[in-house]
Amino acid sequence: MKKMIFGAFLALTITSAFAQDSDLVLNDERWLAEFTTYVCEDGNVEARQVPNELALFNVQFGRLTTDFSLDNVLIKATFTENGQECRYSAMMFADNAAWTIGLVDSKAYSVNGTTDCAEGKNALDSILEFNSYKYLHGRAAIFVNSENAEASCGSDKIGIHFQARGRIN
Repeated sequence: MKKMIFGAFLALTITSAFAQDSDLVLNDERWLAEFTTYVCEDGNVEARQVPNELALFNVQFGRLTTDFSLDNVLIKATFTENGQECRYSAMMFADNAAWTIGLVDSKAYSVNGTTDCAEGKNALDSILEFNSYKYLHGRAAIFVNSENAEASCGSDKIGIHFQARGRIN
């Protein structure tokens, strides 16, 4: 009996450990887009600089997926904290009528488990909290406030640009 209880406890502990080191999941993913570059307000001009808040943690955006409605959005990225690689995923809700997008939930974890990734997560959460976005012809950009947006784009925002790649089977 003790072996069964210990085995169940061990299995639960291992499952919990793996659950902590995994990205958020968007059920019924339908559409895939990949990060391409940073852009200015019109979406056609590349920003001259990466937002300072993201450069500080060497943030590398990867992919953006949505469900069929295009309202529920999952963004994945990596960043560096204390010299260690961290993975980040953010569940967001897009209000298509208002052209806004807001953070619903996020998660960050260390790839090798040596840092808690809290500073980078907080920076990403802060910059993604609530923003305007544009979606046109298979391209989407989330326009975030940044310290260096004026120097880079002549405005207070820099867009994180994603290019649609197609449907997820």
